Amino acid sequence: MKQLSLLFGLLFFTLSLLGQKQNDEVLFTIADEGVPASEFLYIYTKNLGDNADFSKKSLKEYLNLYIKFKLKVKKAKSMKLDTFKSFKREMKGYREQLAKSYLVDKEVNEKLIKEAYDRMQKDLKVSMILISFSKNSESEQKAKNKIQNVYNELKNGKSFSSLARKYSDDKYSNKTGGNLGWVTAMLPNGFYDFENNIYNLKKGEFSEPFKTDYGYMIVKLNDIRDARGEIEAAHILIRDKIKGKVNPKAKPQIDSLYDVLLKGGDFTELAKKYSMDKTTASKGGYLGFFGIGKYETRFEDAAFALSKDNELSKPIKTSLGWHIIKRLSKPGIKSFEQMKRSLANKLNKNERYEIARKALIERIKKESAFNENKSARDRFMAKLDKSFYSFKWAAPDFNNEDLCKIGDIQYTIKDFVDYCKKNQRKRLKLARKESVKQSAMKIYNDFIDDLCIKYEEQHLEEKYPDFRFLMKEYTEGNLLFEVMEKEVWNKASKDTVGLKKFYGNNKNKYKWKKRAVVNEYTIHTDNQKLIKKILKYSKRKSHKKLMKKFNKKEKLITFLSNKFEIGDKELNGLEFKIGAKTEPVLNKNKKTVVFKKIVEIIPESLKTLNDAKGYIIADYQEYLEDEWIKNLENEYPVKINQDVFNKMIK
Repeated sequence: MKQLSLLFGLLFFTLSLLGQKQNDEVLFTIADEGVPASEFLYIYTKNLGDNADFSKKSLKEYLNLYIKFKLKVKKAKSMKLDTFKSFKREMKGYREQLAKSYLVDKEVNEKLIKEAYDRMQKDLKVSMILISFSKNSESEQKAKNKIQNVYNELKNGKSFSSLARKYSDDKYSNKTGGNLGWVTAMLPNGFYDFENNIYNLKKGEFSEPFKTDYGYMIVKLNDIRDARGEIEAAHILIRDKIKGKVNPKAKPQIDSLYDVLLKGGDFTELAKKYSMDKTTASKGGYLGFFGIGKYETRFEDAAFALSKDNELSKPIKTSLGWHIIKRLSKPGIKSFEQMKRSLANKLNKNERYEIARKALIERIKKESAFNENKSARDRFMAKLDKSFYSFKWAAPDFNNEDLCKIGDIQYTIKDFVDYCKKNQRKRLKLARKESVKQSAMKIYNDFIDDLCIKYEEQHLEEKYPDFRFLMKEYTEGNLLFEVMEKEVWNKASKDTVGLKKFYGNNKNKYKWKKRAVVNEYTIHTDNQKLIKKILKYSKRKSHKKLMKKFNKKEKLITFLSNKFEIGDKELNGLEFKIGAKTEPVLNKNKKTVVFKKIVEIIPESLKTLNDAKGYIIADYQEYLEDEWIKNLENEYPVKINQDVFNKMIK
C-alpha cells in the first residue's frame, strides 16, 4: 500500500518520448515484452528531479521499482482485466475527454505560448512601408502593384528610409523614413502577421510584401537587443508650456528639485507638491510598471538606463516638459513556467489563436487528402431561403449527394443538414446580418473544420507518440489499481484467517510501550473553599474514595479516563508515575476546574489484533504484495540488459 503513491508517480511519463527511435535499446524484458531504456530514463529523471544523480545505486533502486510495476501490469493483462466492459468503457471515456482538448492544446496553444515567450526575450528596432487600400478589388490591386514596385526598388539597392518617405501611407512613421522604434512581442490583435515577419528577419534584412488588415506592408529589421522587460518607476514633471505659452521657469525649477533630491529630499512629497502630471502627482508620481512603447523613447531610455532601485535620473526633456525619473524596481523577465498561464489567457483572446487553428485544419486537410463536391454544396445552398434562420427550420428537398471526403470517411448533404439543425444557435445568431448563402457558408466552414478536427482526434495514437504514451500509461495505471485490489488489498481486508495467522507469526512487532492511565477530572463548582478541599483530598486518596466522598448528593466531580504511551504529547507536564497531577485550570465562564492525574502505570505489553488492526492490515498487504511479486518473477522471467544499464551510469 505504501508503494502505491510511488507507483502512480511512474504512470504519466510521456512528453519526451516524442522523438524516440523505433530501434531504441531494450533495457529489460518481462517474459516476451521489452521495455526501452528511453522510457525508463524519462521516468527516472522526471520523478527524481534534482535527485537523479545517475549513480549505479540510484538507477538500480529505481529500476527495481519499475520492474515491479511492469510485472503487475503484465499479470493484469494475463488476467484479461483490460477486456472487461467496465474497464473498456472507462478507457473510452478518458480517451474522449483527453482527445477533446489535446489536439488544440498541443498543436495550437503550446506552440503559440512557447513562440510568444521566446519572442519576448528580444526587442526589435523596425521600420515599415505601408501601402493602404480601400475595400474594393480595384484599390487592393493598385496597392498590391505599388508595394511590389517598392519591393523591386529595395532589391535593386534603393534606401528603405527614402522609399518609406516617398511611398508609405503611415503618417506616423513616413516622416522618419518608416522608423517605428523598438517593439517586442506580444503585439496587439491585427499585428500577428507583422510580428511573424519581423521576428523571422535577420538584422539589416527586409521582408517580402505581405497583406494585413491595414494594407500591404514591407518591414525591415534595423537592430536587435535583449528585451528590456518592465520597470516600476515614478516621476516628477514640470511642463515647459502652460496653456500653450512657454514656461521660462521650467528648467530652473526642475534643476532646483533635482538638487533638493540629491540632498535627501523626499521624492514622494515633492512629486505631490510640485509635479504637473495631474494623473500621478497625488500618488507621489507613481507610474506603475511599464515596458517599451508606452512612453516617448527619450523617457524610456532614461528610465531603463537606471541601474539600481531608488536611483534618480538627471532632468530629461520630452515633448511634455522636464522630468526626473525614479526607479522603484525592475523584476526582469519571468521564467516560462511563471508566465505560461498569463500568456495562455492572452492567447485565447488573440487573433493568433484562430490563425494557428486554421493552419492546423489546413494541414489536416492536406494530410487526409480532403476533397469536396462544391457543386453539390452550391446546389443545396441555392435552395435555402430565410426560413433557414427559423428555430423550426426544415431542410428543402435535396438529393443526398456526397459532399466531402476526409481520409476514407465520406460525408453527405444529409450530414451537413443534421449539423445545421444541431447548431440552431449559430443559425439564429447569423439571422439577417448577411445573405442566407453567406450565413450558410459560415456554418458550412465550421462543419468542415469540426470534421477535420474530429478526423485528427480519431488518429491521435498514430500521429502523436506522446498521446499514445499518455493513453498507455493511463491504461496501465488503471490496470495496476484493478490487479492490486484483487490480489492484495481485498485479500488483506477480507482474509480474516490469513490476517490472524500473520498476526500470530508477527505479534512481537506490535507492542505497547509503558502506558499511563490518566484521569481528567472536572470539578463543577466555583466555591473556592470546596475546590481546595477536593484538590487536597485528590493528592493522597484513590480515585474510588474521591468519587465516593464528593459525589454523594450530586455529581460534583466527573472524569474521563484514557491510556497514553510514554512520550505521548498528552503526558506533557506530567511526571510518569502514579499520583502525578497537572495544575488545576479554572474556567470562569463554565464555573469549572479541570486537572489530570495518573492513576495507574501499565508495563510494556503486546497489542491485540484489534488494538493494532490498521497497522497489521497495512503490513499484511505489504507481505502479500512481496509474496505476490516473488510469484510473478517466477511466472514472468525478468532479464536486464546489463550493457544498456551500464551506459546510463554517470
